[in-house]
Amino acid sequence: MRRLVVSDILKGLRKRKADNDEAAMNYKTVGLIGLCSGAGTTQLGIMLANYFSNGLHLKTAIVSAGFDDSFDRIKEEEQVGKVRNYAGSRRGFSYKGIDFFGGVREGFVHVISEYYDVVIVEINLAGLKEKLADGLRDVMSCECRILVGSMVPWKYGECIKRLGRIRRIYSVKNMPIVSVTWQEKRARSMEREFELRAYKAPMEENPFEMRGSAIKALKQVVT
Repeated sequence: MRRLVVSDILKGLRKRKADNDEAAMNYKTVGLIGLCSGAGTTQLGIMLANYFSNGLHLKTAIVSAGFDDSFDRIKEEEQVGKVRNYAGSRRGFSYKGIDFFGGVREGFVHVISEYYDVVIVEINLAGLKEKLADGLRDVMSCECRILVGSMVPWKYGECIKRLGRIRRIYSVKNMPIVSVTWQEKRARSMEREFELRAYKAPMEENPFEMRGSAIKALKQVVT
């Protein structure tokens, strides 16, 4: 019954939103796949969560499939509250209208998805070696999947190798890949080799306070 009510509300909201917002609201789950350390996966995840929660006014959760000390630092340094929409985890907290969960078990995303309009799940593959397929299971089951990579010379090769490993397990064709360290030639090379869509990732010093240009760039990625 509750799902029907949420669906009806979202249908009404879609009619009043611009085209890009309507497309973004079609996604229930969004997966972010960090191809290397320091690519900005968590930053992008929080920006997307802010866009969905405070921009589109949807109940939003962001989940770290592995250890993410960024979540711990937010919890330690900011005045956070109890999770608002899901009471089944002591590991979560709420901040700026977004529910955060870190270090959760496999399948947790699907457990909580009925309590939220949008669930964002992020994973950094840098720490995964032999367990790549297992680590990708939750994030690759998301309706919208986004790769996050680096194009600086000392990390680009690592991202390419990891993309090759992912492609042997899952199709990456037409998936968006975003990068803060944008380099045109490397972006186009990635697009040709892996049949991806490359975007320059927006970056804000404070992901909870975004300019219009950053929001516009996020819409391109999730639509």
